[in-house]
Amino acid sequence: MDKLPFRQVHLDFHTSELMPDVGSRFSEENFKKALIDGHISSITLFSKCHHGWSYHPTSVNEMHPTLKTDLLGRQLAVCEELGVRTQIYISAGLDERKAVKYPHLRNVSRSGNNTLLGAHWHGLCLNNEEYIVQLLSEVEEVMQRYNGHFDGVFVDICYPTACVCSCCIESMLKLGLDPENDDDVNKHRKIVYHNYTKRLNAVVAKYNKDMPVFYNLGNIPRDDRSIVFSNTAHLELESLPTGGWGYDHFPMSAAYTRVLGREFLGMTGKFHKTWGEFGGYKHPNALIYETALSLANGAKCSIGDQLHPHGNFDEATYKLIGSAYAEVEKREKWCSDVTAVTDIAIFSTYTDETMFTSTDIGANRMMLEGKYLYNIIDAECDLSDYKLIIFPDIAVFDEKLSEKVNEYIDNGGKILLSGTSGLCENGEFFRDFGVKYIDRSQIDASYLVPCYDMQPNGVAAYLMYERGHLVKVNDGVEVVAHMQDSYFNRSFRRFCSHKNTPNDPESLMPGAVISGNVGYIAWNIFDEYRVHGAFHHKQIVCDMIDKMLGDCKTLVTNLGSNGVVTLMEQNNENRLVNHLLYAVTKLRGATEVIEDAPITLNTKVSIRLKNKPSRVYLVPECSDIDFSYENGILTYTVDKFILHGMVVIDK
Repeated sequence: MDKLPFRQVHLDFHTSELMPDVGSRFSEENFKKALIDGHISSITLFSKCHHGWSYHPTSVNEMHPTLKTDLLGRQLAVCEELGVRTQIYISAGLDERKAVKYPHLRNVSRSGNNTLLGAHWHGLCLNNEEYIVQLLSEVEEVMQRYNGHFDGVFVDICYPTACVCSCCIESMLKLGLDPENDDDVNKHRKIVYHNYTKRLNAVVAKYNKDMPVFYNLGNIPRDDRSIVFSNTAHLELESLPTGGWGYDHFPMSAAYTRVLGREFLGMTGKFHKTWGEFGGYKHPNALIYETALSLANGAKCSIGDQLHPHGNFDEATYKLIGSAYAEVEKREKWCSDVTAVTDIAIFSTYTDETMFTSTDIGANRMMLEGKYLYNIIDAECDLSDYKLIIFPDIAVFDEKLSEKVNEYIDNGGKILLSGTSGLCENGEFFRDFGVKYIDRSQIDASYLVPCYDMQPNGVAAYLMYERGHLVKVNDGVEVVAHMQDSYFNRSFRRFCSHKNTPNDPESLMPGAVISGNVGYIAWNIFDEYRVHGAFHHKQIVCDMIDKMLGDCKTLVTNLGSNGVVTLMEQNNENRLVNHLLYAVTKLRGATEVIEDAPITLNTKVSIRLKNKPSRVYLVPECSDIDFSYENGILTYTVDKFILHGMVVIDK
């Protein structure tokens, strides 16, 4: 059963001590109107901000110097009256007042930098016992003062920065860790995270054992579940497309979060760019699309705003939020308690160090644009849930993973490898499938030459921008595409034309192969797509996946590459929900924006089903769609939709 509301607002209130008359224009009626106009069912309200000030009377911290009222208490009372759920926000890793006043509490980087120069926040060390005791007292005060009047705790800036302050050096040495070793420093910060979150959870549970606590990291890490599960209930996926995350990030984060078994929401913002942008508004069509993207990926919704220091809620902002949440509200009954239908899994290679360069990024883009049904998994997932698993570019196979994947293949599962994925520590593939890895090519630019009529340009020598990998294949292995070298590497000694050296037609090596249930591509194809984005990078991957899946593919559609397609199952309602999204993003300066809402016409969808459905219809209008069902394939056409179409299939 759903516990998270669908329509949340994250109300930032980071307010400098130099701002006059804080909260002076707050009125209950203005707040009520904003909540109603915005169609809001949940809101996050501030106890303590990044500047370090509290927004209620306090005996353990200091209330904002120009605030003359219990702003948090009054806000909570309004929400209780309207039946709007609330979370209380407490800043953990940032407290500028303490950072300035008590320099010994600050983070110290390996470079030794802890200067106060610069118009930005200065992080505190979450391993400093003096500060942690202070933070826990602030949490405890909130629980004592407002327990029973709010529904959750939101702790922000939670993941410790790599720190070598005196406290961290001392604790690392006690643990036998080396403060001069980057790996040990990173290991230590995870220990710090677990220590303080365990203590904070205990403080909350002391007063309310059912109170959910969420720790915002700005990202859901895909390499350590223990970090994620410090959150006691749901997850919030911070992902502002215009704030640096991009429109591909949320689907990627959601695709992993779905396998964790937690309710979650997608957090975007009303801003043109990002947090803290007073006077920044995105086009309503962008916000409608972003909240639809949350629904389509099995999430609830959250929209970020920042309240003016005077405390009055901006009418234009809540009209904007309401334009999106009115659409969400109409669709909630078809979006609750859902499970994603998937064919494919991407095995994540994410680490903290590769957060912005992970091979997951390119693989995720290909799956989105190719209209595949997919999740992103880690080594703890059950592989048998998927028909095909992608191990992108650099997935190292240890003994445990090798055993698990071998069993999966022996039971009929299929995998796609690329680059050095599938190699063990000895440099050999985890399994004998007729392909032997030799080495990384020494040729800078090579070419992919398909052995078939690859669409849309046919057989050609397609440039690969990064070095490939050399392999030998046995007889009987199907070569789907060859690799051709260029004549020579470009240097000051020799070069040809403006850029890369042309291909040598006499050079011919395996470039992409299929052997039984294993496919292999001899380039870091997913990272190439992340960096260079050439169409043929995606096409060879999609063609190999389609060839390997054969007639096992669940969904096929003609929706264009900018579109997003998902298929969700509502088991309790005995129905499927097909989400179709389409928007065109445009780069303006450094900001990716959505403005227009084009009408998408004649979207054809075919879905493999065991039984003929009883009804197929568009929601929320509940208008029937003509459909056919032949040989286990349901086919229908959505005549038109704008931004977000939803088709319900009653079984």
